[in-house]
Amino acid sequence: FFKENKKEDTSLQNLWDTMKACMRGVIIDYTKKRNIKKKKAFNLLEEEYKRLESELQKTPQKKEIKIKMDTTKHKMGLIEKEELAQKIKSAKQNYFEDANKPGRWLSYKL
Repeated sequence: FFKENKKEDTSLQNLWDTMKACMRGVIIDYTKKRNIKKKKAFNLLEEEYKRLESELQKTPQKKEIKIKMDTTKHKMGLIEKEELAQKIKSAKQNYFEDANKPGRWLSYKL
């Protein structure tokens, strides 16, 4: 960013603000791709679990299928736990930031 935008042409404050906006866009793009990748992986695990479940119904005596089902179910549980931990962390952060400030959050709590 700084190689393309020379500071001679613009003020430092303007350069700083445009750099922040550019970085914000890069971060948003990265998180979007990461979330899409996580959802795709979870959907693949769900499809695999459903396929194994139908296969187990056809041949219930195979223990290999049951073991594969358990491992995919465990992987799905780990992904769900990671998402839940992230949600709890963000909720705690919001409570910490807004706890002692008068405003909309406090009025909802009262």
